[in-house]
Amino acid sequence: MNNNTKNPDQMLFPECYWCAENVGRIALWGNIGLFLMKLLCGIAGNSKALLADAVHSGADVLTAAVVMICLNISKSPPDDEHPFGHGNTEYIASMFIGISLFAVVTLIIYSSVIDIVNGVSQHPDTIALAGLLISIAGNELMFRHSYCCGIRFKSPAMIANAWENRADVYSSIAALIGVVGALIGVPVMDSVGAILVAILISRTAFEMIRDSWNGILDHAIDEDIEAKVRQEAMADPDVKDIVYLRTRAMGPYFSIDLKLAVLPELTLYSGYEISKRVKQAIADIIDMDTTLGFLDVTPAGYYEVNK
Repeated sequence: MNNNTKNPDQMLFPECYWCAENVGRIALWGNIGLFLMKLLCGIAGNSKALLADAVHSGADVLTAAVVMICLNISKSPPDDEHPFGHGNTEYIASMFIGISLFAVVTLIIYSSVIDIVNGVSQHPDTIALAGLLISIAGNELMFRHSYCCGIRFKSPAMIANAWENRADVYSSIAALIGVVGALIGVPVMDSVGAILVAILISRTAFEMIRDSWNGILDHAIDEDIEAKVRQEAMADPDVKDIVYLRTRAMGPYFSIDLKLAVLPELTLYSGYEISKRVKQAIADIIDMDTTLGFLDVTPAGYYEVNK
């Protein structure tokens, strides 16, 4: 990039741009490292709570990997068999992950309840405590990194990724309570900690399935974004009204069908120019790649007369 095109923030804080460009990679490899560490410490330390927390990190790794794969697929151009593109691929994968997580949650809770009912025969070791302390520190650092980038660059995706890391901190704290309780003489607390972590995982799984279901059913995009689309369209001096606005989310894209009312005496060329201006204005305010499915103009009053 030419230095003349850099904004002042980039010249003063070039490291911020490096951080922003690598948020995804840092989160992916950070979660891989924490998953392996917690898995090994959980096995070596005989801790169900830590193993359950390892499952949580493993789910984050799987989700990140699947999302990266699906993003590449969803960016494939439309073809004869898929004229609207491949954006819904991400929803199908997320649905599968969410259902799988619920199955894992069931196994964790079942195993922990059996241990509580029958009496715990194994006690966690101090290595499990060390693993959880490292997990809390690592997830908190990833939270602060992603949140800082999200605030500076006004990125909802980075901020959402940050809060995912903060959720992992809470999960590790729940496991830590269980391990500490077991180490001070209440062995059943390790199984209780595992159940608490499983409940947190089930919340994540529910949100994934809910969002995926809405996406597959062509749920409308956020109302605030729709309001911004209306505002930008009506800001054009030649647009007299919005006949209709229909939106849907398609994976990482938005599909927007918009019909505008303009003065009847305008030429076809003028209508085309208006639609082009409005389309560009909408693309400028949405912080995502946008597929504007259909933008049309019609003479003002036409629909009222022909109802």
